[in-house]
Amino acid sequence: MILDEILILREISYKENDKILHALSKSSGKIQIISKGSKKTSSHLINASQIFAYSKSTLNVSRDMYILTSAQVLDNFYGLKNNMDAYYSASYILELISYVAQENQYDEKIFDMTVSVLSHLSKSTHGHDKLVAAYEIKLAAMLGYKPDFHHCLSCGSSLKGDGRFSIREGGVFCASCVNNGNGINVTYNEILTMDKILKSKFEDLGLIEVPKHIMGLIRKFLFYYIGRDNFTTLKLL
Repeated sequence: MILDEILILREISYKENDKILHALSKSSGKIQIISKGSKKTSSHLINASQIFAYSKSTLNVSRDMYILTSAQVLDNFYGLKNNMDAYYSASYILELISYVAQENQYDEKIFDMTVSVLSHLSKSTHGHDKLVAAYEIKLAAMLGYKPDFHHCLSCGSSLKGDGRFSIREGGVFCASCVNNGNGINVTYNEILTMDKILKSKFEDLGLIEVPKHIMGLIRKFLFYYIGRDNFTTLKLL
């Protein structure tokens, strides 16, 4: 028997009254869970067995998958249902982390960050794209692909002006070295903006102005390193 925090990424109807849940576990990474009887309106597992449900759960370990026996819902991010932009953004987050997370490989920081961004999306009336961009660049860093916004990729000097951001090399060429590598021209303010997004807490993003093309650049950076860009939920954003 295991006591763990889980976030439901996907729910699949199974048999007459059961569900198979794809979940992110704080201590076990991505797992599959069977939730018996959770389709019944009288089930004590009904709320914990829905997509977006974040709960402290008791799981039994079987040979093929975990079995959900009890759960205390900590948050269901109800506000997502009242704002379609927030809902679609959160759906993309779930699809993204479902692809990135590995079975039996846990990362508590990524788990906590995912729960945190869902909470902020559910409570925010605007700025959802900024929250998603912050999640994407933070996720890239946590996966080991942290971009360097402080030193030139070529000469190593401190960045103090415009440059060229290289997705492939994960950093910036300074103005004196822009011809030494391929990349996308960025202003010094845009370099500072990406660095601020990377370092700031979600609740502190409100005062940071983030141009749309910088959000797009962050997404391209993440997708390059995870090796995928065809997420279904992106079509809804």
